[in-house]
Amino acid sequence: MQSYELISLDIWDTILRRDCHPDAIKVETATVLLEQHGDLLKEEYRSARALFRLRQTVERDLGQQSTAQGFDDEYEIHAVFREVLVRAFLEPHPEEELSALTERLVAEELAAEKRHIYLDPGIEAKIDSIPHERLVCISDFYAGEAFLRELIEAAGFSKPLERVLVSCDFRVNKRSGRLFEEAEKLLGVTPAEHMHLGDNAYSDVEVPKRLGIAAERYLPAEEHKRREERERNFVGDAKKPLQYPGAPLSGSDDVSLFFYGFVRNLAEEARARDIKKIYFFTREGEFYKEIYDAMAAVSKRSYPKSYLLEVSRLATFMPSLREISTKELMRLWNQYSVQSIQALFTSLGVDLESVREFLQKHEIPAEEVITYPWQDERVQVLFADQAFLECMEAERDEKRALLLSYCAERDLCGAEEEVAIVDIGWRGTIQDNLCHLFPKTKMLGFYIGLIPFLNEQPENAEKRGYIDAFRSARALMTVSTPFEMICNSPNGSTVGYSAKDGKIVALRNCEQEEDAIFFSYTKALQKHIIETCAALCIYCENQLVTEFELRPLAWESLKRFIYEPKRETVNAYFALRHNEEFGVGSYVDRSTRFRPVLMALALVSKKKRQEFKDFLRDTTWPQGYLTKYRLYPLIGMYNRILEQYY
Repeated sequence: MQSYELISLDIWDTILRRDCHPDAIKVETATVLLEQHGDLLKEEYRSARALFRLRQTVERDLGQQSTAQGFDDEYEIHAVFREVLVRAFLEPHPEEELSALTERLVAEELAAEKRHIYLDPGIEAKIDSIPHERLVCISDFYAGEAFLRELIEAAGFSKPLERVLVSCDFRVNKRSGRLFEEAEKLLGVTPAEHMHLGDNAYSDVEVPKRLGIAAERYLPAEEHKRREERERNFVGDAKKPLQYPGAPLSGSDDVSLFFYGFVRNLAEEARARDIKKIYFFTREGEFYKEIYDAMAAVSKRSYPKSYLLEVSRLATFMPSLREISTKELMRLWNQYSVQSIQALFTSLGVDLESVREFLQKHEIPAEEVITYPWQDERVQVLFADQAFLECMEAERDEKRALLLSYCAERDLCGAEEEVAIVDIGWRGTIQDNLCHLFPKTKMLGFYIGLIPFLNEQPENAEKRGYIDAFRSARALMTVSTPFEMICNSPNGSTVGYSAKDGKIVALRNCEQEEDAIFFSYTKALQKHIIETCAALCIYCENQLVTEFELRPLAWESLKRFIYEPKRETVNAYFALRHNEEFGVGSYVDRSTRFRPVLMALALVSKKKRQEFKDFLRDTTWPQGYLTKYRLYPLIGMYNRILEQYY
């Protein structure tokens, strides 16, 4: 066999292969831009494929400018991204910001390529079969030598490469033949000393042969077949996000879509902030963590480490008190302004018997419901009693020590770091409690939704409500308890902590009737949601569907669940006993009764209509109540009134 001074190799589909269409990488980078800066983009570019099409336009324009200057139609990735940003942003950005974001996008594209590339299984043996002295790469590509060398190394290519010559670095390409000529001048070889290998029949075979270079087409049958199949399935234009091949859902009638959107959003935001740890709060967080872990297991991207933190308002409020005073207790009383002293101490996790002597001393009946307790003279005197304060401080310090030890065992130690926390909502008071305990740790909270805060927010707390941007989110959050039911766990609510076998364990309080609903209804639904979210993760990554694109459908799926409930969900809900020990001091029964007389009178009496509205609101799920008793015509009417009001 003839020996050559130089072998040059094409890179793509010769040394490196992708498990996707080449343009899919560009859509994935567009996804990053959309997720992190979507609110700064012009409306027409707020989809990944719209940004992809803009990039294609920019590439064509830059290529034409290069040709007009006497070069080939080449462009370089930094110039492309900078121009995309200039055209896509609503407002002009300073040059420094454009440069920084351009570099970020280049790094994201490099990372995306690394996730999708693999080494051609036969290329090294092919190289070894051809006698040669020197080895280089010659590639038509829009990212330069350093970029491609990093990819070749990441794929595990073992042959030493003298150079990687790229069209964008020289502004001429293989298609014109000018890149081959530039390479031979630079390397000091003649066409007779040069052989080229590559997959493209024209630029890798016909053109070099025309120049007197020996050339051979490298096209392994099995790998080429796989490439054609992958590229056939790629959809480059903008369509509805659930209409690509392999979609596990066809529309927004499955609430799994909502959970997928919520969890993917928090995972992407945490990655963007370089957060290493995500803490899921019990009880609802147990379910969210299962979804998160299932998605992380199938994703091509790395997810931050997840932890389960067994916490509750009850278990964290008392340890978080900075002082024992009525002023500090306003964090509780701002929400529960009418409360018995018994309910107060239940909320603090304090045994009533340990403070009964003080209640008797100050003549405060434990069961008496007090309006505005902080204004009650007896309560004020109680909190001025030094012996009572010392008793409560001892209780707080003991609970605080246990909670701090529990958190430390889960790598939450109060360090100067940023962590994420995940809970259902609605004001994020558990996060507030932990922020007071760990003032040096910045906590980014992810919630389904948030309602106006009643307490001053800690400086180290930041909170995001997933549905908050939607117009009728506030209306939907008035009916939150059915959603809480399907996010429930059979493991009970955390009420405190104790030391056991050298470790700190959480104490959980279970309600038998509540657990019965979980096992008869919720468990199967959660299993379906977890499996569907994992399938959605695979589908969305394969088809490059962004969470941003899915968000309106995710929102619609949640609205349908609440506003147009299924009877099996309704029946489970109204058999439920809900834990309200914090604040109320007891469990709340959700069972209902039929009120035909009231409904009949509501038709003729304005007063009774208002009474019926109040009755529906007090059921905690008016749409569910109307479904339970098959009053379907009233559901749409109620939903319209609800959204108009809020």
